[in-house]
Amino acid sequence: MTTVAHLMTPQVPHLSAHCTLQEAARAFNQSGLGALPLCDTGGKLLGVVTSHNISRAFRSLGDLANSLRAQHLMDPHAPRIRAHDSVEKAMAQMAIHQTQYLPVLDGTGVCGMLTSTQIGQAAPKVQVEELVGHVKSPDDVAQTEAP
Repeated sequence: MTTVAHLMTPQVPHLSAHCTLQEAARAFNQSGLGALPLCDTGGKLLGVVTSHNISRAFRSLGDLANSLRAQHLMDPHAPRIRAHDSVEKAMAQMAIHQTQYLPVLDGTGVCGMLTSTQIGQAAPKVQVEELVGHVKSPDDVAQTEAP
């Protein structure tokens, strides 16, 4: 079984909640990734910021974008995955949430990022039964959330 830890980009830059969009853009340029975690001072994940959202803010707002912080553009409900989870679970998360990236957690802190490109380039042998096991229909979710 291939795990997320085998494919992820480790030690990605963490953006702070007070990070300016200029600082975030520099971090994106240095990392080469399309999404970065936004973390508190203890390293706990607060959300995910994408380079697409930052460039869109600069295109649409011009100089006004300089008054924004990365936290204004983050997705606080972005899906996440654990380093020891299977690639199948990561693929299911990406499919369910229609995303191309997942912050990778080790305990409570972010230890890396996983992208759909990394999965595709690695071409892991996927266990279809396990992949299907991680995907729940809306009816299954409603039944598990019912009191």
